[in-house]
Amino acid sequence: MMSGNNKNKDLEKNKRGKWRKFVGFAAKYFSFRSEVARRMYIFALTLGMVVAILAYSYSPDIGIELGQPSPRTIKANRAVEFEDTAKTEEDRNKNEAEVEDIYVYDINILNGEEGALYNLKYFYLLTGIVQKKDKTFEEKVDYMNNIFSGQYSSSIISLALSLSVDDLNILMEKTQDIARQIMKEEIKPTEVDIAKSNAIDLVRDDDEIKSEYIPLVTSVLENNISSTVVFDPAATGEARQKARLNTLPHMVSILEGQTIVFEGEIVNEDDILILTKLGLFQESFNWERFTYIFLIAAVVLFLFGFYIFKFNLEIFKNTKKLVINAFLVVTFTALIRAFTILSSVHLNFWNYLFPVIAASLISTILFNTRMAMIMTICLGIFAGIATDFDFNLAVAYILGGIFSTYMVSKVSQRSGVMRAGFFSSLVLAFLFFIINLLWGGAQLIALYTLLGVLNGIICAVIAIGFLPFIESTFNVTTAMGLLELSNTDQPLLKELLMTAPGTYNHSILVAHLAESAAKAIGADSLLVKVAALYHDVGKMKRPEYFYENQASMGNVHDRLNPSMSRHIISNHIKDGLELAAKNKIPKKVLNIISQHHGNSIIAYFYEKQKGREIASNGVSNGLKEHFRYPAKKPQSKEAAILMLADSTEAAVRSIEKITPKKIEQVVNGIFEDKLKDGQLDETNITLKEINIVKNTIIDGVMSIYHSRISYDEAGTKTTKETEPRAEAR
Repeated sequence: MMSGNNKNKDLEKNKRGKWRKFVGFAAKYFSFRSEVARRMYIFALTLGMVVAILAYSYSPDIGIELGQPSPRTIKANRAVEFEDTAKTEEDRNKNEAEVEDIYVYDINILNGEEGALYNLKYFYLLTGIVQKKDKTFEEKVDYMNNIFSGQYSSSIISLALSLSVDDLNILMEKTQDIARQIMKEEIKPTEVDIAKSNAIDLVRDDDEIKSEYIPLVTSVLENNISSTVVFDPAATGEARQKARLNTLPHMVSILEGQTIVFEGEIVNEDDILILTKLGLFQESFNWERFTYIFLIAAVVLFLFGFYIFKFNLEIFKNTKKLVINAFLVVTFTALIRAFTILSSVHLNFWNYLFPVIAASLISTILFNTRMAMIMTICLGIFAGIATDFDFNLAVAYILGGIFSTYMVSKVSQRSGVMRAGFFSSLVLAFLFFIINLLWGGAQLIALYTLLGVLNGIICAVIAIGFLPFIESTFNVTTAMGLLELSNTDQPLLKELLMTAPGTYNHSILVAHLAESAAKAIGADSLLVKVAALYHDVGKMKRPEYFYENQASMGNVHDRLNPSMSRHIISNHIKDGLELAAKNKIPKKVLNIISQHHGNSIIAYFYEKQKGREIASNGVSNGLKEHFRYPAKKPQSKEAAILMLADSTEAAVRSIEKITPKKIEQVVNGIFEDKLKDGQLDETNITLKEINIVKNTIIDGVMSIYHSRISYDEAGTKTTKETEPRAEAR
């Protein structure tokens, strides 16, 4: 009984285990919360939409029916060249039928045991034997006729029987010689009569053969000369197959504007085929075409995703960026297909206006050059499919798009995008010129070359107009968006200038220092510049509590508890983030703003409170953590640069008598303090880069405060002496 219960428990446990495995599998690969599932859904949705777009076949209603008069004159909307498979098959069958049977010479037909020479000899020898038989002459003739089954006439047999043995032997040799001469060459079945005629001529020309014996010799030769070849089925079959293979495809070339069918003309199968190839007629859904498109699109998108996984893992792990890539692929594939539909309705020039370069420009600005190149290749292949597999155009768009990615790789202004679009348009125009040289007229070549120039310029305009939409929809930051934010005419910066002019001036100087330092180590200088301009906007809430805005009103903090001062000072980060977010400052900038102080100590108020605690209690336990900024340490090079530039500018501004030595002492002290406090531990900046940043900031500070620098080094103050005024920043 106990054993049965245990078995039941084990079975239930196994079932629960299998169920958990199934739930885990489903959660991993099907739950939208799973990153793996999300990527699978993005791929599947993108593939489905791309295939649906490319496989959609639009055929305008032109009222054409096979065997019926055409309701109107129809001209080719584009140039097309294709193989007429039915005509090609007809040509193959014709060429195959024209191959003659192949024969091989067989020496046995002449010299074999039952060959021609044997049969000749047999006739003459048998005649000699029959002559000796004890029979009447008529019986001998009948006997010979029976043996040869009427092959020879009675007159010929009678003539042979009347000859002497010597004459028979002479005639036998002559007959064999002529047979050898005639049958040593190939004689096809169709050439036997000619061979016999030639043999008769040889007999008549032979002076050694008496004229009365000529009928006998010619009759014997005529009955024994035959074809000397045998049919070779293998060689014949091979020759016919070769003839089929060597048959050139029956190509049909249609020029743009060429009349396909006139009004009132009866529509035949050839007309239907041409109209189908032009995309003007479709009888039924083409499953073969759909399968081809599905497989090609699946491979292309899989390789695109694999490339992102292998070489752009940061993008692969970011669902939003994957969605943006999918959005760009689907959107521009749809635009390409729309242009091909216009091309089928009107003229072929719409195929030369695909906005592939626009996608290349946008992808480069949003991501990087390599990502843009891969997207360009994908869209180029899709363009080739959309144009009924015209991959000449696809190559042109791919090369033009790749060139545009390099042209815009370091652009941060709209004028740079226009410049990149213009130069790319020249490349595209040249490529269009090349691909139309072979089968395009002068006018068409000129038109398509001009369209190449127009295409690049239009694509630049599309890219410039499309980027703000992507930035706002997907909440992403581009160099051009950052450049707009760096403009001091921005409402938030104007408000900062009016509300906290000292903070505004400080932000401008920090932006200059941080930008120079970022350029020196190859960091994102535009990003750190924008972050520096907005890093202290939170001070607008209580501008008078910060030293740079106090002017002659005195230090408000002298009347406050150090703890309260700490709260006010540290809160400018939270207030700034709220205000910046409200003004739609990008998340990348907000992250740097939130980290620009790290969790460093607000030293002045910490020391002030520490002195009070020691004076009253004799100890100051736990104060240090209380007086730290409630924020993360810098997580990027840009955040680290902003922290160092901000602290440096604040400290140097507080020096009463600036000298080069003081500047170096202050900057060295700040960098040393930040390193000792571990503020740079979570960023990927190296010690070498920190030294470069330090030297760049020292040069920048000396340049900014050049008019205040005194080269009298007496009375130099230490870094700590400058901190009380700087900490109120």
